[in-house]
Amino acid sequence: MESNTDTITLTTQCHCRALSFTSKPIPTTSLPLKATNCHCNSCRHLTGSLRGSTDILWPGPPPQPSDNLKQYAFSPRLNIYFCSHCSTTLFWEDNSTPGVTNYLAFTGVLTPSSPLPLGQNLIEWDAHMFLADTIDGGAVPWLNGLNPPSAAKPRRWLGWREKSKEITSEGYWPEDKNIFLSHADNLLHLPEKEGNIPLKCHCGGVDFVLKAGDAQRDFKERQSKGGQLPWFVDPESYKLLGSLDGCSDCRLVSGTEIFAWTFAELKHITFASDPTSPLPLDTTALQSAIGTDPRLGTLSLYSSSQGVQRYHCSTCSAVVFYTCDSRPDMVDIAPGLLHAPEGARAERVISWSWGGKLGFGSDMAGTWREHLPAAVEEETEQFRLARRFPKNFRRVVKEQGAAQAVTGGSGQV
Repeated sequence: MESNTDTITLTTQCHCRALSFTSKPIPTTSLPLKATNCHCNSCRHLTGSLRGSTDILWPGPPPQPSDNLKQYAFSPRLNIYFCSHCSTTLFWEDNSTPGVTNYLAFTGVLTPSSPLPLGQNLIEWDAHMFLADTIDGGAVPWLNGLNPPSAAKPRRWLGWREKSKEITSEGYWPEDKNIFLSHADNLLHLPEKEGNIPLKCHCGGVDFVLKAGDAQRDFKERQSKGGQLPWFVDPESYKLLGSLDGCSDCRLVSGTEIFAWTFAELKHITFASDPTSPLPLDTTALQSAIGTDPRLGTLSLYSSSQGVQRYHCSTCSAVVFYTCDSRPDMVDIAPGLLHAPEGARAERVISWSWGGKLGFGSDMAGTWREHLPAAVEEETEQFRLARRFPKNFRRVVKEQGAAQAVTGGSGQV
């Protein structure tokens, strides 16, 4: 739908709608607004997103203090503003320049006041920063198509944009292919403690351990005894499924488009302060322990819908877990909080489902983000083929199920 207006305004709103901010009128001739994606360790541990944080310079008045707007000191020069109830990250406050304060809005919470003129883009991502922190490239391989085909691809920098080495080659980073693992690499051959992956937010208030090595040994033993593996476990490598998510809810609470999740049984997550003790073993017990078990630290709970719980850090806003009543013994984990030595993608722990349909990509239909699902689907498939990985086990299951539904179960078209 084409708009005839010469200006638009932008709204940033949290998931629970307790907070909403509106920009000044923006001439449509000044669009697209430039956005930056930071992949540094700190941003990933702040949002829980594999892609870190993504923002624009906020074209509006500073956010005014309120009971629901919470501030977190991210660094000596940067503060974060987020909703104290649902944890949605809304703004950066940047005090880098003496006497000047700039505000930057997270792109995942932006909504224009009216449809854009035909062919006009709201946002153009022009930079990926701090790739070196990811070690393995993190989410960047499938985020080069964030912009529509008519726009340039984002530039890539190992550190600060314009202040570090720029990656000018067309291929994937890192260029040293020896750093990439095979799809079968796992933790089974490592000593027990080397298979323990810290699961920790930016402020350290949420501090757990994913006992990924123990989980893989557990799954292998179950399989050897004829037991059924959880649906999220790769039956060959025993790694945990990793999937990308385009849903509006995850976008809002994290402030970033295209979130990611991995999955684990609660018994395979322990307290860093008490590594022999797992978290409460079912989601009902986990809910009850919030505020009563000091080992859970700053872990807080937001019930985003009936039977659904979203866990976050109440101090720094990091997304931590997603749980639902229908899956009482497991949690979805925000992979941006994993501190895996092999890199941000934690490929000895996670079996990523690259290619195929983006989960909940339809949530972006009819919005300024509607080009993103197809772009991510194409780029993840290209990355899978470049790595010579087979189709992920979960993708195979879904595609076989879809084929049987079309053919009435015969398997023949």
